[in-house]
Amino acid sequence: MSVSVNEASCLLGKKYILDRVSFRLGDGEKVALVGENGSGKSTLLKCIAGIVSLDDGEIARPKNSTIGYLPQEATLNSGRTLRKELLCVFDDLISAQKELRDLEHRMAEVSPDTREFDKISHRYDFLQSEMIRRGGYQLDSEVGRVSAGLGFSADDLERPCREFSGGWQMRILLASLLLRRPDVLLLDEPTNHLDLETILWLEDWIKKSSSEILMVSHERAFMDNLVSRTFEIHLGSLSIYKGNYTDYLEQREERYEQMRRAHENQQQQINQIRRFIDRNRADKSRAAQVQSRIKQLEKIDPLPLPPSYKTIHFEFPQPDRGNKEVVSLVDCGKSYGSNRVLEPFTLRIYRGDRVALVGLNGAGKSTLMKLLSGSEPPSHGKRVPGSRTVIEYFSQYQHDELNPESTVLDSILEKAPLDVSARARDLLGAFLFSGDDVFKKTGVLSGGEKTRLRLARMLYSKANLLLMDEPTNHLDVSSRATLENALRQYSGTLVFVSHDRVFMDRLANKVVEIHKGGTRMYPGHFTDYIRAKNREVAEGISDSIPFPFLGENLPQSVKKNNGEQETGASDSRKKTKQEKRVEARKRNELHRKKKPVEKQIRFLEQAVVNAEERLKEIDELLQDPKVYTDSDRCATLVREKKTLESDLERDMKLWEEKNLELQSILQQQAPPG
Repeated sequence: MSVSVNEASCLLGKKYILDRVSFRLGDGEKVALVGENGSGKSTLLKCIAGIVSLDDGEIARPKNSTIGYLPQEATLNSGRTLRKELLCVFDDLISAQKELRDLEHRMAEVSPDTREFDKISHRYDFLQSEMIRRGGYQLDSEVGRVSAGLGFSADDLERPCREFSGGWQMRILLASLLLRRPDVLLLDEPTNHLDLETILWLEDWIKKSSSEILMVSHERAFMDNLVSRTFEIHLGSLSIYKGNYTDYLEQREERYEQMRRAHENQQQQINQIRRFIDRNRADKSRAAQVQSRIKQLEKIDPLPLPPSYKTIHFEFPQPDRGNKEVVSLVDCGKSYGSNRVLEPFTLRIYRGDRVALVGLNGAGKSTLMKLLSGSEPPSHGKRVPGSRTVIEYFSQYQHDELNPESTVLDSILEKAPLDVSARARDLLGAFLFSGDDVFKKTGVLSGGEKTRLRLARMLYSKANLLLMDEPTNHLDVSSRATLENALRQYSGTLVFVSHDRVFMDRLANKVVEIHKGGTRMYPGHFTDYIRAKNREVAEGISDSIPFPFLGENLPQSVKKNNGEQETGASDSRKKTKQEKRVEARKRNELHRKKKPVEKQIRFLEQAVVNAEERLKEIDELLQDPKVYTDSDRCATLVREKKTLESDLERDMKLWEEKNLELQSILQQQAPPG
């Protein structure tokens, strides 16, 4: 099963956004589609999905193949509950289940030695094999597994879809797509509305999927861990690179260097010919040679320079040296009404720290950022800023600081001191706001444009402490790299939240984990943190890590063998005897809670296996002429089958509930320290 794109061209106005693009997806292949904003990536996906028509060329799709497409943005205005919306994916299987029940009733009523019984039994066998092949008896379980993987709770399954926010509605569309398991999957920025926990789950799902997948993504580690080829679109043309995103960057730079050298060599040759012509043009004895050189010059096809890409370029202003202790939260906790988000903790941020805050979605990362910034007071404890600390806080939510009625230029002038305000348009140009773009209202800007504008506003600050909550959201890969480089050159202190694993690993020298209301600091990079968590699990210090799948999905650009220790990285601090006793007590309590649940899960798993084996035996018996000619025996088996299927559905649902209960128990362990 594969898709072929042959000489595909697509006009946007009078310009070819796709110009004779050709490629073929291999069976089960995962491919990244990269390029500048507006280069035609989304257009190509829409053409393959059949949403946009080509102006020339063709796209060959295998007969009876299914194609699934996830757009960047969409609205789901459905009054159905989440469970019913996701089950709609299986309408044909649900209809097949109903038809099977009807056929069972008819088989019990019709004489086995009639042609009608043969017709019914043949149809029954076909539907039965389709149900088994496509997992039709585990629909509720599959819906529960995928929805939980994408961050929905069991209670969410009974909520109407229209109640969810835009980001969560995109997750619903993604869940429907994954449940459908199309032959070809087209994903346009699938991680845009996902947190790290969910990105890792999706990454694991895609890795195990047999579908052909063509994806557009800004997540470097996501592409590195999944794709075997990278397609680049630039000025309508498509170039193909073998390997993942990191391989693509290396190969592209090599190719561009070859193009630069070839262009320089050709220019030298052209200049030599021109100098010969200029020196000898007036010499009649060399007229023939001059004419020969002129013809030679006319035949030379100019070699192109490597393409240039528009991207932001900036540096943060270097701050004044502040206090050694930049800001401290002493015995602080935070509650919203009866909801206690953060248990009492003490956190001290020192000059030169680069701290990444990590934790599951909703753990309290943004809350901790607000406490550090002083934009929210702690419920108890105190915040102690250094006397010379100047803070710049990049909130996760644009509406916190941008007036939607202000123009881009007005918004930047709000922050610019009078002595440099005349150069505000130059600064906006560095952030890709040129010409009339500066007069756009901020309320109509895209997510990426808002992020760029907010970063530009920060450059007028003399802050020596930057607090940045998801600064990479909506930025393309090259803009993320520019931000990363600017922060690496920044000499002040940095505390940040990001779901970009490469970004975290290259910037952090400390990691603060927030888990079940508690906090704990780990020295080293993000990779060191994950290795430390894996060691804790292996040594029995911790029963789980906050991010499943992450141990095997570290960023390729920083991944090392498990036995290696990065230079300068240190192990987590030694624990006191009291801490060890508390941890041991919690492990024992956890064990007492989970043991009976694990026993119930094993019992249910065996019951499911037994039921499925007996159902298989009954299906084989119902196909035996000696059985289906015995009407009494046949009717008895059909009744037993119906009872078993009912029991199986009940046990599968109970098994799912017990697994969720076990997961909840495992998450109750507060992090040590």
